[in-house]
Amino acid sequence: MSLFHLIHVIPGKLEMTGITSRVSLARNLEGIPFPASASSIWIDDLKQRLEKIYQHYLAPKKYRFVQLDAISHQSLEDFFFQNLIPRGVLENPSGRFLIYSKNRGILVNYHDHISVFSAVAGFDLDCVYRDVEKLDNLVEQNLDYAFRSDWGYLTSSPERLGTGMDVSLYIHLPALSLLYGEDRFTQWLRDKEFHVKNCQNENGIIGHIYHFSNRFTLGFSEWQILDSLKKFGMTLIKWEKQVRCTLKNSQTRRMELEENVMMKGKQLFRSDNHTMKDVFDFLSLWALAWQCGIFSPLQGLNFIEVKKILNKIWGTNLSFKRECLYILRFFRVISGEDLYDV
Repeated sequence: MSLFHLIHVIPGKLEMTGITSRVSLARNLEGIPFPASASSIWIDDLKQRLEKIYQHYLAPKKYRFVQLDAISHQSLEDFFFQNLIPRGVLENPSGRFLIYSKNRGILVNYHDHISVFSAVAGFDLDCVYRDVEKLDNLVEQNLDYAFRSDWGYLTSSPERLGTGMDVSLYIHLPALSLLYGEDRFTQWLRDKEFHVKNCQNENGIIGHIYHFSNRFTLGFSEWQILDSLKKFGMTLIKWEKQVRCTLKNSQTRRMELEENVMMKGKQLFRSDNHTMKDVFDFLSLWALAWQCGIFSPLQGLNFIEVKKILNKIWGTNLSFKRECLYILRFFRVISGEDLYDV
Protein backbone atom coordinates (compact mmCIF):
# COMPACT_ATOMS: atom_id res chain seq x y z
CA MET A 1 0.00 0.00 0.00
CA SER A 2 1.30 3.46 -0.89
CA LEU A 3 2.04 5.72 2.06
CA PHE A 4 0.63 8.64 0.11
CA HIS A 5 -2.81 7.00 0.36
CA LEU A 6 -2.62 7.23 4.16
CA ILE A 7 -1.82 10.92 4.44
CA HIS A 8 -4.82 12.64 5.99
CA VAL A 9 -3.61 16.25 6.14
CA ILE A 10 -2.03 17.93 3.13
CA PRO A 11 1.46 19.22 4.02
CA GLY A 12 1.43 23.00 4.48
CA LYS A 13 -2.35 23.22 4.83
CA LEU A 14 -2.98 24.81 8.23
CA GLU A 15 -6.06 22.88 9.25
CA MET A 16 -6.90 23.01 12.96
CA THR A 17 -6.90 19.27 13.64
CA GLY A 18 -6.47 17.43 16.90
CA ILE A 19 -9.74 18.34 18.63
CA THR A 20 -12.29 16.10 20.33
CA SER A 21 -15.55 17.27 21.93
CA ARG A 22 -17.19 15.15 24.63
CA VAL A 23 -20.16 15.57 26.96
CA SER A 24 -21.35 13.19 29.66
CA LEU A 25 -24.12 13.28 32.26
CA ALA A 26 -23.66 11.45 35.57
CA ARG A 27 -26.89 9.87 36.82
CA ASN A 28 -27.82 7.66 39.78
CA LEU A 29 -30.98 5.74 40.48
CA GLU A 30 -33.20 6.53 43.43
CA GLY A 31 -32.86 4.03 46.28
CA ILE A 32 -29.62 2.33 45.11
CA PRO A 33 -26.25 3.03 46.79
CA PHE A 34 -23.46 4.59 44.71
CA PRO A 35 -21.35 1.96 42.88
CA ALA A 36 -18.47 2.23 45.37
CA SER A 37 -20.85 1.13 48.17
CA ALA A 38 -23.25 -1.12 46.27
CA SER A 39 -23.28 -4.88 46.77
CA SER A 40 -23.50 -7.36 43.90
CA ILE A 41 -27.27 -7.61 44.49
CA TRP A 42 -27.69 -3.90 43.82
CA ILE A 43 -25.44 -4.09 40.76
CA ASP A 44 -27.49 -6.98 39.34
CA ASP A 45 -30.66 -4.94 39.91
CA LEU A 46 -29.10 -1.97 38.11
CA LYS A 47 -28.05 -4.17 35.20
CA GLN A 48 -31.53 -5.69 34.86
CA ARG A 49 -33.19 -2.26 34.77
CA LEU A 50 -30.82 -1.03 32.07
CA GLU A 51 -31.22 -4.25 30.07
CA LYS A 52 -34.99 -3.69 29.92
CA ILE A 53 -34.47 -0.19 28.52
CA TYR A 54 -31.93 -1.57 26.07
CA GLN A 55 -34.24 -4.32 24.82
CA HIS A 56 -37.31 -2.09 24.45
CA TYR A 57 -35.81 1.12 23.11
CA LEU A 58 -32.13 0.88 22.16
CA ALA A 59 -31.62 -2.55 20.57
CA PRO A 60 -34.08 -1.65 17.75
CA LYS A 61 -31.89 1.43 17.11
CA LYS A 62 -28.81 -0.78 16.60
CA TYR A 63 -27.25 -0.15 20.01
CA ARG A 64 -25.12 -2.92 21.55
CA PHE A 65 -24.99 -4.12 25.16
CA VAL A 66 -21.52 -5.27 26.27
CA GLN A 67 -20.36 -6.79 29.57
CA LEU A 68 -16.93 -5.21 29.70
CA ASP A 69 -15.24 -7.78 31.93
CA ALA A 70 -16.20 -10.54 29.48
CA ILE A 71 -14.31 -9.22 26.43
CA SER A 72 -10.63 -9.21 25.49
CA HIS A 73 -8.21 -6.48 26.54
CA GLN A 74 -7.74 -5.54 22.90
CA SER A 75 -11.49 -4.98 22.53
CA LEU A 76 -11.38 -2.82 25.66
CA GLU A 77 -8.54 -0.81 24.11
CA ASP A 78 -10.65 -0.34 20.98
CA PHE A 79 -13.44 1.13 23.11
CA PHE A 80 -10.94 3.33 24.94
CA PHE A 81 -9.43 4.72 21.74
CA GLN A 82 -12.95 5.42 20.43
CA ASN A 83 -13.67 7.53 23.55
CA LEU A 84 -16.36 5.06 24.66
CA ILE A 85 -14.76 4.18 28.00
CA PRO A 86 -12.30 6.04 30.27
CA ARG A 87 -8.87 4.71 31.20
CA GLY A 88 -10.16 3.67 34.63
CA VAL A 89 -12.57 1.20 33.00
CA LEU A 90 -9.88 -0.01 30.59
CA GLU A 91 -7.71 -0.89 33.60
CA ASN A 92 -10.57 -2.31 35.70
CA PRO A 93 -13.65 -3.43 33.72
CA SER A 94 -15.01 -5.67 36.51
CA GLY A 95 -18.77 -5.32 36.94
CA ARG A 96 -19.09 -2.62 34.29
CA PHE A 97 -21.28 -2.53 31.19
CA LEU A 98 -21.50 -0.46 28.03
CA ILE A 99 -24.52 0.30 25.87
CA TYR A 100 -23.40 2.10 22.73
CA SER A 101 -23.98 2.99 19.12
CA LYS A 102 -21.18 4.65 17.15
CA ASN A 103 -19.91 7.59 19.25
CA ARG A 104 -22.62 7.71 21.94
CA GLY A 105 -23.90 5.51 24.69
CA ILE A 106 -24.33 4.70 28.38
CA LEU A 107 -21.55 3.49 30.67
CA VAL A 108 -23.00 1.48 33.56
CA ASN A 109 -21.61 1.08 37.10
CA TYR A 110 -18.46 3.20 37.05
CA HIS A 111 -18.24 6.20 39.40
CA ASP A 112 -22.02 6.63 39.08
CA HIS A 113 -24.77 4.19 38.17
CA ILE A 114 -24.85 5.47 34.62
CA SER A 115 -22.93 7.98 32.54
CA VAL A 116 -24.72 9.08 29.38
CA PHE A 117 -22.16 10.33 26.87
CA SER A 118 -21.34 11.35 23.32
CA ALA A 119 -18.03 12.29 21.68
CA VAL A 120 -17.05 13.51 18.23
CA ALA A 121 -13.85 14.48 16.46
CA GLY A 122 -13.82 18.26 16.01
CA PHE A 123 -15.14 21.28 17.85
CA ASP A 124 -18.89 20.70 18.20
CA LEU A 125 -20.08 20.70 21.81
CA ASP A 126 -23.64 21.61 20.83
CA CYS A 127 -23.95 18.48 18.70
CA VAL A 128 -22.69 16.10 21.37
CA TYR A 129 -24.88 17.71 24.02
CA ARG A 130 -27.99 17.24 21.88
CA ASP A 131 -27.10 13.55 21.50
CA VAL A 132 -26.62 13.16 25.24
CA GLU A 133 -29.79 15.07 26.15
CA LYS A 134 -31.91 12.92 23.86
CA LEU A 135 -30.55 9.67 25.28
CA ASP A 136 -30.76 10.94 28.87
CA ASN A 137 -34.42 11.93 28.43
CA LEU A 138 -35.24 8.43 27.16
CA VAL A 139 -33.64 6.81 30.22
CA GLU A 140 -35.26 9.27 32.65
CA GLN A 141 -38.70 8.46 31.27
CA ASN A 142 -38.20 4.87 32.39
CA LEU A 143 -36.13 5.15 35.57
CA ASP A 144 -36.32 7.29 38.70
CA TYR A 145 -33.16 9.36 39.01
CA ALA A 146 -31.82 10.47 42.39
CA PHE A 147 -32.74 14.17 42.31
CA ARG A 148 -33.43 16.94 44.80
CA SER A 149 -34.93 20.31 43.96
CA ASP A 150 -32.26 22.15 45.99
CA TRP A 151 -29.21 20.09 44.93
CA GLY A 152 -30.14 18.84 41.47
CA TYR A 153 -28.93 15.40 40.34
CA LEU A 154 -27.14 13.53 43.14
CA THR A 155 -23.73 12.26 42.05
CA SER A 156 -20.80 10.38 43.59
CA SER A 157 -18.53 13.40 43.03
CA PRO A 158 -19.39 16.77 44.65
CA GLU A 159 -18.04 18.47 41.51
CA ARG A 160 -20.83 16.94 39.41
CA LEU A 161 -23.62 17.70 41.88
CA GLY A 162 -26.28 19.79 40.13
CA THR A 163 -26.53 19.08 36.42
CA GLY A 164 -24.22 16.05 36.64
CA MET A 165 -22.55 17.39 33.52
CA ASP A 166 -18.96 16.93 32.38
CA VAL A 167 -18.03 18.94 29.27
CA SER A 168 -14.63 18.15 27.79
CA LEU A 169 -12.45 19.50 25.01
CA TYR A 170 -9.23 17.79 23.97
CA ILE A 171 -7.15 20.24 21.91
CA HIS A 172 -3.70 19.85 20.35
CA LEU A 173 -1.86 23.13 21.02
CA PRO A 174 1.79 22.61 20.02
CA ALA A 175 2.39 26.10 18.58
CA LEU A 176 1.20 27.91 21.72
CA SER A 177 3.20 25.47 23.86
CA LEU A 178 6.36 26.28 21.89
CA LEU A 179 5.77 30.03 21.90
CA TYR A 180 5.20 30.45 25.63
CA GLY A 181 6.91 27.33 26.97
CA GLU A 182 4.83 24.35 28.03
CA ASP A 183 5.14 24.88 31.79
CA ARG A 184 4.35 28.60 31.65
CA PHE A 185 1.45 28.09 29.24
CA THR A 186 0.01 25.25 31.32
CA GLN A 187 0.18 27.31 34.51
CA TRP A 188 -1.63 30.18 32.79
CA LEU A 189 -4.37 27.78 31.69
CA ARG A 190 -4.74 26.37 35.20
CA ASP A 191 -5.48 29.85 36.52
CA LYS A 192 -8.73 29.76 34.51
CA GLU A 193 -12.08 28.28 35.54
CA PHE A 194 -11.48 24.83 34.03
CA HIS A 195 -9.68 21.64 34.90
CA VAL A 196 -6.55 21.19 32.76
CA LYS A 197 -5.18 17.67 32.37
CA ASN A 198 -3.46 15.59 29.72
CA CYS A 199 -4.95 13.22 27.16
CA GLN A 200 -4.90 10.43 29.77
CA ASN A 201 -6.87 12.58 32.22
CA GLU A 202 -3.83 13.00 34.47
CA ASN A 203 -1.60 15.90 35.46
CA GLY A 204 1.44 16.64 33.27
CA ILE A 205 0.87 17.48 29.61
CA ILE A 206 2.08 14.99 27.00
CA GLY A 207 2.02 15.47 23.24
CA HIS A 208 0.86 19.10 23.77
CA ILE A 209 -2.70 17.76 24.08
CA TYR A 210 -4.73 19.65 26.67
CA HIS A 211 -7.90 18.25 28.21
CA PHE A 212 -10.21 21.02 29.43
CA SER A 213 -13.34 20.32 31.48
CA ASN A 214 -15.71 22.24 33.73
CA ARG A 215 -14.88 22.35 37.45
CA PHE A 216 -18.41 22.52 38.88
CA THR A 217 -22.03 22.23 37.77
CA LEU A 218 -24.05 23.30 40.83
CA GLY A 219 -25.71 26.67 40.27
CA PHE A 220 -25.21 26.61 36.49
CA SER A 221 -27.45 25.42 33.69
CA GLU A 222 -26.26 22.95 31.07
CA TRP A 223 -26.15 25.67 28.42
CA GLN A 224 -24.16 28.02 30.65
CA ILE A 225 -21.53 25.34 31.17
CA LEU A 226 -21.42 24.57 27.45
CA ASP A 227 -21.21 28.22 26.47
CA SER A 228 -18.36 28.92 28.87
CA LEU A 229 -16.14 26.15 27.54
CA LYS A 230 -17.12 26.91 23.94
CA LYS A 231 -15.95 30.51 24.23
CA PHE A 232 -12.71 29.44 25.90
CA GLY A 233 -12.09 26.78 23.24
CA MET A 234 -12.78 29.20 20.39
CA THR A 235 -10.25 31.66 21.82
CA LEU A 236 -7.54 29.01 22.16
CA ILE A 237 -8.15 27.69 18.65
CA LYS A 238 -7.96 31.23 17.24
CA TRP A 239 -4.64 31.86 19.01
CA GLU A 240 -3.21 28.50 17.95
CA LYS A 241 -4.07 29.21 14.30
CA GLN A 242 -2.44 32.64 14.49
CA VAL A 243 0.79 31.24 15.96
CA ARG A 244 0.89 28.40 13.39
CA CYS A 245 0.45 30.93 10.58
CA THR A 246 3.33 33.03 11.95
CA LEU A 247 5.50 29.93 12.27
CA LYS A 248 4.73 28.83 8.72
CA ASN A 249 5.63 32.23 7.27
CA SER A 250 8.83 32.77 9.28
CA GLN A 251 11.92 31.12 7.82
CA THR A 252 13.75 31.39 11.14
CA ARG A 253 10.95 29.73 13.11
CA ARG A 254 10.57 27.02 10.44
CA MET A 255 14.27 26.17 10.70
CA GLU A 256 14.11 26.11 14.51
CA LEU A 257 11.15 23.71 14.46
CA GLU A 258 12.78 21.49 11.84
CA GLU A 259 16.00 21.25 13.86
CA ASN A 260 14.03 20.55 17.04
CA VAL A 261 12.08 17.67 15.47
CA MET A 262 15.14 16.18 13.79
CA MET A 263 17.08 16.29 17.07
CA LYS A 264 14.26 14.64 19.04
CA GLY A 265 13.90 11.95 16.36
CA LYS A 266 17.63 11.12 16.47
CA GLN A 267 17.61 10.99 20.27
CA LEU A 268 14.67 8.58 20.31
CA PHE A 269 16.23 6.33 17.67
CA ARG A 270 19.58 6.14 19.44
CA SER A 271 18.31 5.79 23.00
CA ASP A 272 16.80 2.81 24.75
CA ASN A 273 15.50 4.99 27.60
CA HIS A 274 12.49 7.13 26.75
CA THR A 275 9.19 8.08 28.33
CA MET A 276 5.75 8.25 26.79
CA LYS A 277 6.06 12.04 27.00
CA ASP A 278 9.29 11.94 24.96
CA VAL A 279 7.58 9.96 22.20
CA PHE A 280 4.29 11.89 22.19
CA ASP A 281 6.06 15.28 22.22
CA PHE A 282 8.13 14.17 19.23
CA LEU A 283 5.03 13.04 17.33
CA SER A 284 3.28 16.30 18.24
CA LEU A 285 6.06 18.49 16.87
CA TRP A 286 6.45 16.31 13.79
CA ALA A 287 2.70 16.67 13.12
CA LEU A 288 3.00 20.45 13.53
CA ALA A 289 5.95 20.57 11.11
CA TRP A 290 3.94 18.49 8.64
CA GLN A 291 0.95 20.82 8.88
CA CYS A 292 3.23 23.85 8.41
CA GLY A 293 4.72 22.35 5.23
CA ILE A 294 8.20 21.86 6.70
CA PHE A 295 7.97 18.10 6.17
CA SER A 296 6.18 16.26 3.36
CA PRO A 297 6.32 12.84 1.65
CA LEU A 298 9.29 14.13 -0.41
CA GLN A 299 10.94 16.55 2.01
CA GLY A 300 12.47 16.35 5.47
CA LEU A 301 11.48 13.74 8.03
CA ASN A 302 8.76 11.84 6.17
CA PHE A 303 6.44 9.13 7.42
CA ILE A 304 8.71 6.26 6.38
CA GLU A 305 11.52 7.60 8.57
CA VAL A 306 9.15 8.27 11.48
CA LYS A 307 7.87 4.71 11.14
CA LYS A 308 11.45 3.39 11.52
CA ILE A 309 11.89 5.39 14.71
CA LEU A 310 8.55 4.17 16.10
CA ASN A 311 9.20 0.53 15.19
CA LYS A 312 12.42 0.61 17.20
CA ILE A 313 10.62 2.20 20.16
CA TRP A 314 7.66 -0.16 20.08
CA GLY A 315 9.55 -3.41 19.87
CA THR A 316 7.06 -6.03 21.00
CA ASN A 317 4.98 -3.64 23.13
CA LEU A 318 1.68 -3.72 21.25
CA SER A 319 -0.18 -1.58 23.80
CA PHE A 320 2.36 1.24 23.42
CA LYS A 321 2.13 0.87 19.65
CA ARG A 322 -1.63 1.32 19.79
CA GLU A 323 -1.21 4.40 22.02
CA CYS A 324 1.12 5.99 19.44
CA LEU A 325 -1.12 5.12 16.52
CA TYR A 326 -4.06 6.61 18.38
CA ILE A 327 -2.14 9.86 18.84
CA LEU A 328 -1.26 9.99 15.14
CA ARG A 329 -4.91 9.44 14.32
CA PHE A 330 -5.90 12.18 16.77
CA PHE A 331 -3.44 14.56 15.06
CA ARG A 332 -4.99 13.37 11.76
CA VAL A 333 -1.63 13.30 10.01
CA ILE A 334 -2.57 9.84 8.74
CA SER A 335 -5.88 8.02 8.74
CA GLY A 336 -6.57 5.61 11.53
CA GLU A 337 -8.25 2.81 9.62
CA ASP A 338 -5.20 1.65 7.66
CA LEU A 339 -2.43 2.26 10.17
CA TYR A 340 -1.63 -1.39 10.69
CA ASP A 341 -1.19 -1.90 6.95
CA VAL A 342 1.68 0.59 6.81
